[in-house]
Amino acid sequence: MTFLVSLEILSIVLYGGLFWHSWRTLSASKPLGRLIPKLLLLAILLHGAVAYLKIDGGNGQDFGLFNILVMTTWIAMVIVYWNLIKHESHALLLISLPIAALSILEVALLSKSMPIQLRQNGIDIWHILLGIGSMSILMLAAMQSILVLYIDRGLRHHPASIHSWLGPLQSMERFLIQLLSSGFVLMTLSLGLAFFYPLESTSNQSLHKIILTLLSWLVLGGLLLGHAKRGWRGVFAAKWTLIGVFLLLLGYFGSKLVLEFILNR
Repeated sequence: MTFLVSLEILSIVLYGGLFWHSWRTLSASKPLGRLIPKLLLLAILLHGAVAYLKIDGGNGQDFGLFNILVMTTWIAMVIVYWNLIKHESHALLLISLPIAALSILEVALLSKSMPIQLRQNGIDIWHILLGIGSMSILMLAAMQSILVLYIDRGLRHHPASIHSWLGPLQSMERFLIQLLSSGFVLMTLSLGLAFFYPLESTSNQSLHKIILTLLSWLVLGGLLLGHAKRGWRGVFAAKWTLIGVFLLLLGYFGSKLVLEFILNR
């Protein structure tokens, strides 16, 4: 068994065990305890090692579909950990743990080696890193939107069934806007670099990616503008966040899926 495989297995087991324990504990309205954040930090460190070895562990950088996905979920888990420590927020923890574990399982089983040389091109690296950062934060915004919709529906129909660890709806909405704003800034910077320093030829797949990403940028930017000017929030903001993030993920991961697994490039 190789070192990388061992890291992948340990990460998946830790994330799975943390999800199972956290779900049972929080559902029983009990505190998580001091050990859980420490184990979560260990899982995140292992996750980060997997992402690093997958992307930068060979000759050049390997930015294949599942390698990017595992890096995206790692950044998301770092933010979830910070939110857990800083604000004792448990809602995103439960929804992000299985997604992180699944991303590691996918990279272990399905990733294809596609190394490229980027060390001498700082613009390319910054464009990619800003893009991954924005996708990580906006992916969390999409998860937060799902929680906002769930809580809103529960309060309207079954208020007694809403768990206290989910937190008040107003706080959930505020955190959603914070995530959305941060992700949008990074997305704008990444798009700016892509505009001035195009990384790809204008193939059909590249055009689809650019169009969907710009549509996502317009949707999310319009939502933030509407929030600032007209106070858009709640269910309306959550639904449009999901639409905007879906367009972004479809544009990037959809094009990567076509290129790597259908066109085999």
